[in-house]
Amino acid sequence: MEEIIGDIKDEFDDEESGNKKIDDFTYIFEGKTMINDVCKAMALPTDTFETTRGDSDSLAGLVLEIAGKFPLVNEEVIAGDFTFVPLEINKNRLDKIRVVIREKETAA
Repeated sequence: MEEIIGDIKDEFDDEESGNKKIDDFTYIFEGKTMINDVCKAMALPTDTFETTRGDSDSLAGLVLEIAGKFPLVNEEVIAGDFTFVPLEINKNRLDKIRVVIREKETAA
């Protein structure tokens, strides 16, 4: 179909979405990215954040649930084996979030 109407962008086109893998342990996602899509991109089971997500569907919502407040830019929010760092905030929205899988021996 793309041959007929041109390039079709969807939520899995990293260039369009702004989501990117930095290395095997570090990823950058848009805050609006769905938690299930974050898990898929990081090759994690889709229920990885089930106990901490509350009613959240997006990564930004998950970070807010974990932090219990609105975090600042570059403020680390730690949950289990993961560190979440808001990189860009626009008004009351977490636009870009770095997710780091912490090494097991350093995870608290």
